[in-house]
Amino acid sequence: MATIDASRPMQRGTGGQVCCSDAPCDSGLRNRYFRSKRLTADAFSVEQAYLLERRRLLNQAIHGWGVVYGYAVQPEARRGNGGGSGRLEIGLGLALDVCGRELVQVRPETIGVNDVTLLDAKGAVIDRPPEGSYLAAGQTDPNQQEQSCWLLSAHYAERNVGPVTVADPCSCERREWEQICETVRYSLRRIACSACCEPHACELECDCATGPCCEQQAAQEAKRDDCDKDAGVLAAETRAAGSPVRRGGCQCLCEHLSALSMSECGRLREVDEPCGPVGIDLCNGVALACVRLKAGDCDGWQFDTWVDDCGPRRLVKRNDLLFDLIRGCDLTRISAIGWGPWHRCKELIKWTEFSKSFGTETPVDSGRNPTSKYWVEFSRPVRKDTVRTDCFSMTIIASESEAGWGEVRRVPIIEIETIDAPGPQTGLVKRATLVVDSGWVSDAILSRKRIFNQNQTTVEIEVRGDFIIDCNGQAVDANAVGCIPAPTGNGTPGGTFYSSFNVEPSGTQTRVPGHDGTNPVQGV
Repeated sequence: MATIDASRPMQRGTGGQVCCSDAPCDSGLRNRYFRSKRLTADAFSVEQAYLLERRRLLNQAIHGWGVVYGYAVQPEARRGNGGGSGRLEIGLGLALDVCGRELVQVRPETIGVNDVTLLDAKGAVIDRPPEGSYLAAGQTDPNQQEQSCWLLSAHYAERNVGPVTVADPCSCERREWEQICETVRYSLRRIACSACCEPHACELECDCATGPCCEQQAAQEAKRDDCDKDAGVLAAETRAAGSPVRRGGCQCLCEHLSALSMSECGRLREVDEPCGPVGIDLCNGVALACVRLKAGDCDGWQFDTWVDDCGPRRLVKRNDLLFDLIRGCDLTRISAIGWGPWHRCKELIKWTEFSKSFGTETPVDSGRNPTSKYWVEFSRPVRKDTVRTDCFSMTIIASESEAGWGEVRRVPIIEIETIDAPGPQTGLVKRATLVVDSGWVSDAILSRKRIFNQNQTTVEIEVRGDFIIDCNGQAVDANAVGCIPAPTGNGTPGGTFYSSFNVEPSGTQTRVPGHDGTNPVQGV
């Protein structure tokens, strides 16, 4: 550790002012220990303040603020006859407030409306909920739904514990406290119900970059992107320049972090409680849930059973959680496909198996063939209204007889047959099956004159994940991975699953007059 040589003479600053050793130290004052140093309460207070301030500063700067884990909120069940008891159960958890302070709850707690501090929309303490902000007794659907929501937040709090009596040299006695207990208190602030579900806005916003380095970079990129340059020279310059991908723009991240400032936190507000006063920071709470109140007995209020404990929360993303997000663990994928053994298969698919894969007309004379092999399953439910015919494409490529070109034919997919997902939610499905036109099956598959007769054909199937939305509102990660048919995904929402296989000739040859050495059929 570096030490300061106190024997060196004091130097003057460039401005001609003497650098005094007792000048204010706002960046962090800590004790310097030496032999015979007298340790007083002030010295220990300096040491404790330094450690707390540095820890909270690092929490602010590195982790941000929000719920780290836990703090599950749910209505307490009424014993005996069921229903809600009018109280809330809040699970153990850890959160960081905007000041970097830790809000630690080590065991579940049950709270009632009388256990929280009521705040109006501007953050001022109020004694009772105003009219229109709670449900009347027996009311289940509020008439003024937009104004009937309250934001439940957790706040950093301190209370003194361990009272002691101290006698001063003047024989005066005073009361002190042995320790400070860091704890959590809760508040309710009235908000519009629509605000409970609003997503958190992006804090990183990029403007067009300026400055010498950005201008130099733009000039280099202009030379690199010159389409008229010789291809060999362009390739060599691109390799020398390294990766052309620049995340965050030229100066975006730098400007964002340069302008970032830590929140200034004031003193705690003293609130009287039955066991004594508690200091609470009512200005810097961490949102936990949106709740509703209802009228109770004896002019009191209770918590309604309606609770949303995810919509308003701001979360602190841990390193392992960020890694899981990068891997796309939150995304829905294609978990299985009906033609899986055929996917990118080297061997030709037998014609008999291929012809049976289009199923039979069901019901009879309905004009629809639900296919037997062309279905996909998803790793979690997806919205039925987004699973449409344009999400799928089936293409037949046959060899053209003269020059060997591949003639492209699209299979007419007329409908998607789905299987509902289990669970209480409606409008969600787990499997989708392609339904093709029965007339096309009759003409292209069952008739003797078909494009499958003489040469092998290639079948290409696409599933467009960008069009299919899962139950969490995200596009299905349908990107194909190597040769495996499932699961799909490269860790990004959307993408297209591409599958192909080759089918052997049907083996049924149709004679074409003039092409088999016989004379053409003469007209009558």
